Amino acid sequence: MRVQLDDARHVSIRPILPSDLEPLRTFFAALSRETRRLRFHSAIGELPEHVLREFTMVNHAHVAFVAEIHNGVVDPPTTLVAEARYIRSADSESAEFALVVADNWRRIGLGTTLTRIMAQRARFTGVRRLCGDILEDNKAMRGFAHSLGATFSRAIGCVRLSLEL
Repeated sequence: MRVQLDDARHVSIRPILPSDLEPLRTFFAALSRETRRLRFHSAIGELPEHVLREFTMVNHAHVAFVAEIHNGVVDPPTTLVAEARYIRSADSESAEFALVVADNWRRIGLGTTLTRIMAQRARFTGVRRLCGDILEDNKAMRGFAHSLGATFSRAIGCVRLSLEL
């Protein structure tokens, strides 16, 4: 699905594919150290190969979407600018949720659009609640989740969000 963002840039949002391994590696490597810390809850340099592979191998319980840009070149390499996913536990109406947007693609509606698309898919498959842990100092994600109507509770070293679908 092609969408126009608040600053008039366009992205395509689609399910992640196994062929996205290298673009996903490049995406995570291009994030600032602080963004990677906030996403993975620790100072992480490069994502291990097995994690990247797991991130691209999805199924009915593990769903992931990416936002990609095109620079007008025929068959260009894929450039990812955001990634969102949820993983649903068996026999649960809740799913764990994660989202990260490239540093220079924030505050233009991309996270909101990606989350809404993912939430629609989750609802369709029976998920009633997206949950996630946010580091206490992640003010941007807390504000973002609040804008979506999430509720918050304290957890050890972080804040637990719950977004009813």
